[in-house]
Amino acid sequence: MKHVLVLNGHPDPDSGTLTHALARAYQQGAEEAGCMVRHIDVGGIDFPLLRKAEEFGTEPSQEAIVHAQDAFLTADHIVILYPLWLGGPPAMLKGYMEQVARANFFLGKTGRGFPSGRLKGRSARIIVTMGMPALVYRLWYGAHGVKAFNRSILNLAGIRPVRTTLFGGIGMKPDRCAAMIEKVRELGRHVA
Repeated sequence: MKHVLVLNGHPDPDSGTLTHALARAYQQGAEEAGCMVRHIDVGGIDFPLLRKAEEFGTEPSQEAIVHAQDAFLTADHIVILYPLWLGGPPAMLKGYMEQVARANFFLGKTGRGFPSGRLKGRSARIIVTMGMPALVYRLWYGAHGVKAFNRSILNLAGIRPVRTTLFGGIGMKPDRCAAMIEKVRELGRHVA
């Protein structure tokens, strides 16, 4: 049985957002496929931002962060959904990932002292919603914010492959939301 972590990175705890609907759809699809799914909504968690290097180097004590570390370790596949804000993930999601990464949770060392990702053997799917057309974000802006998140956090932790799904034009064509939700449900059914 495949273990899936669905991490909703939308900072708004209101469950009425498109990102929340997409997270629920992926979870439903994965459960229909027989997967065990753990779901975390970052917007519903109260945690402090890290301000000092010493804090980053210490073990987390907050139950929600320890729970998240366990969810990452248990997962075979990790799905992270978020809205694009100022070209990248919302600050709250980035702060949450910093909390989870504390005390070298994502990194080990090789025999030669080089960093080695501790989460090898896991795959990920990143699902990002945005107001601008996705093609414009990819071609004109180079999708740098999403690429940085994928490479500097997930790939560094050893998670590969990381597949990305971009949904653009959110708000311009509200009738497309149902099609997006069904597409994400289908991704969940195939855990891809």
